[in-house]
Amino acid sequence: MEDQYFVPVKNYHNRSEILSALKNNEGLSTRKSEITKKETIYFALRLNSSQIIRVSIISNNALKHIKLSTYVDIILFSLLNLFALISYRFYLKRYLFDRIDQIKKMLEDGNEIKEVVTKDDRWLFKFWEVIKEWQDNNLKNIEKLKLEKIKLNNIISSVDMGILLVDTEKKIKLKNDAINFIYIKEDINNYKKDIKYLEIIKFIDRLISKKENDSSEIFLDDIQKYILLRGKYMKSREEYLFTIKDITRNRETLEVQNNFITNVGHELKTPLTNIMGYLVALREEEDSHKRNKFINIIERNAGKLDNILMDFLNLSKIESNKVINLAPIHVNLLKDEINRSLENQIESKKVNISYKLDLQTEYIRIDFEKTTMILKNLIENALIYNINTPKIKVTIEEKFDKYKISVKDNGIGMNKSDTYKIFDRFYRVDKARTSNVAGTGLGLSIVYELVHLCGGNIDVDSNRKGTLFTFTMIK
Repeated sequence: MEDQYFVPVKNYHNRSEILSALKNNEGLSTRKSEITKKETIYFALRLNSSQIIRVSIISNNALKHIKLSTYVDIILFSLLNLFALISYRFYLKRYLFDRIDQIKKMLEDGNEIKEVVTKDDRWLFKFWEVIKEWQDNNLKNIEKLKLEKIKLNNIISSVDMGILLVDTEKKIKLKNDAINFIYIKEDINNYKKDIKYLEIIKFIDRLISKKENDSSEIFLDDIQKYILLRGKYMKSREEYLFTIKDITRNRETLEVQNNFITNVGHELKTPLTNIMGYLVALREEEDSHKRNKFINIIERNAGKLDNILMDFLNLSKIESNKVINLAPIHVNLLKDEINRSLENQIESKKVNISYKLDLQTEYIRIDFEKTTMILKNLIENALIYNINTPKIKVTIEEKFDKYKISVKDNGIGMNKSDTYKIFDRFYRVDKARTSNVAGTGLGLSIVYELVHLCGGNIDVDSNRKGTLFTFTMIK
């Protein structure tokens, strides 16, 4: 056999491998062989107390075997490690994906942490806690944003003006319902295509081109409305905020107030001028008959002034005192008070006032002061706006929990268009038909306020001949 040598047996008790085998049952040493003169590996194994097996191999051959064995082991272990790594990565990836899918589902469903991971999965547990905290904060922020959006939408919807937000591309970003009257359709995107009033489009175009704040009053002839347009350029957002407010009522009220000031000035000036003139004449006149005539004229004009001032005081009193004092009042007491307060007008015009009562008893439960003022103003109105011998009919009916009261006259009446404005403050009917009639235009406004204060409603029916006022009051 190659590299094997057969030599006479010698005594090897002093060899290091033998000594090691005697002591430890086995021994290994490396040295140069005396026979082969080559580096040799010796191995000794003790079989029993008297027998030892000793073998040797030249180191070159051993190294080859060792290297080969090592290479095989390295390759084998590398393959095993690679397989283990791939398997572990696949398992870990699958495990993580499964866990993340569970976490995702849990986050969507709002379940608790214990249903997905336990504290044994430390890093996954920490990951879950971070994600959960982030989600909780996100949900809180989203909820806050939702509430803020609802509040903002409620505020925008509740304001009494139209709101429009436009970007630089002329697209509408925001609007409220109060502005829908200016559109061709409610579902809008571009103001130039969808707004039906050229005046508004021109205003928006002008502000966008100038990139500055502006305002303008515009009259829309199609709908007979005055509107106030305001525009604000928001530089940081490159957007334009517009507000559109219907000021028709304000303009009409202002016009009525201006007319009222003119009328009241005239109404105050006329009796004052008469009083001053007749006072001068009274001082110089010696004839007692003429002096009495002058005194009557002065008294009449003073009465006109008193009526004007009383209207203002009554209106102020109504606005400051909203309390209703209901109490049982005999119906005759109500009639007597009206007749007493209008005694001079009733006598001077020889008025025929009739009463029709449909009541369960002769007592009615009303606010005496307010009801008297309502009837006094309505009857006085019937006396003033009448060119014939006035005939006035007052009807009082009891209807469940209310009283229905009407005042009908045979006066000059009014146009149908006037009936919609007759209760407005300072409003007076066609001046051409009432040029010789004195008044402030506050009487029916006072009536309207008092009726509503007493929990009722009032209607008027007139067609240029005679007028019927009907109102209700709670018991």
